[in-house]
Amino acid sequence: MENIKRAGNLLKSRALGPARIHNHYDIGLQDPQAEVAVWLCGPDGNIRDVTYLNVMACAHPFTIGIGLEDNCIAAAKRTRLSLQFHERTGRNQLLGEIGLVLKDCILVTGGQLFLFAARNCRNYCLPKLQLWAYDLRCAYEQWNSTKRGNSSQILPTRFAARCLSTFYTCPRPIVLVSVVDGNVCNIFPMDLIGPVSAENFCLALHNTSSAVPLLERSRRVALSSIPIEQKSLAYSLGKNHSGNPFSQNQIPFGVVDSVRFKLPVPRFSLRVREMQIVTVRPMGSHKLFLCNMVEDHSYASGLQLCVIHGLYQVWRQQRQKGILMPSVRE
Repeated sequence: MENIKRAGNLLKSRALGPARIHNHYDIGLQDPQAEVAVWLCGPDGNIRDVTYLNVMACAHPFTIGIGLEDNCIAAAKRTRLSLQFHERTGRNQLLGEIGLVLKDCILVTGGQLFLFAARNCRNYCLPKLQLWAYDLRCAYEQWNSTKRGNSSQILPTRFAARCLSTFYTCPRPIVLVSVVDGNVCNIFPMDLIGPVSAENFCLALHNTSSAVPLLERSRRVALSSIPIEQKSLAYSLGKNHSGNPFSQNQIPFGVVDSVRFKLPVPRFSLRVREMQIVTVRPMGSHKLFLCNMVEDHSYASGLQLCVIHGLYQVWRQQRQKGILMPSVRE
């Protein structure tokens, strides 16, 4: 019986692709991450490094925000652009790309935050046949989950899922966000965050999060970068997205006051950035909070908690074993 089961799993794996590739992998990296470069590319060959100027602004519809200075605005509005993800070492290999369609823009200090939808997406972390098999398995599992009634939330389309797998080729830091409104507070993890200029920062928070009203009222937040060793604690705070706000004496770990706003931040924070929320924009499934940076302090060195997609994790593992994936240009 056991041999029959193993044979069945092998046939299923051959037909539907590898089963052990997960959407989410945690890794520890120095801040800022230096593994993957993100380039904004035009058809004329112009390339702009936006590694530290891009953010996912909404999941449904899938929206990417990119901050650009004033002298780049005209070109961004009239050109078909794509976002490319490259390894920073070795052969500078192209790992994936997302074609962009401009939808909107928001004024920020010294430029604008451009909001793009995706027009196409390609991921090169696996050979085409393996990627096709993986995509087939994901489609099957999504169909099976819907058929069994196991899904309690709106699932992304297959195209949106492909875009997410490519966008998370670039490691994204997970931070703890602290917010206080009167006598109540909340501390919760987020990864839909990122700078969009030297002075501006974005957070995209799901509409259903109980923290949304707190942020809208207080207009002040602190983002704490945390060491990879604290990932279990960080994820345990995920319940605060759906729970009620609480008093500061109920925080289950040691905290200190942030420098400017005196918000409770973890004592183990590697870095704390304090921000003033200046604009709140409904985007669909998420609300986009555009902030001005007011304080930025580093307190300790160490590897900060980041998240990547499983396809990129497979590519990393192959590289560590000395197995080089073929370049898409070869």
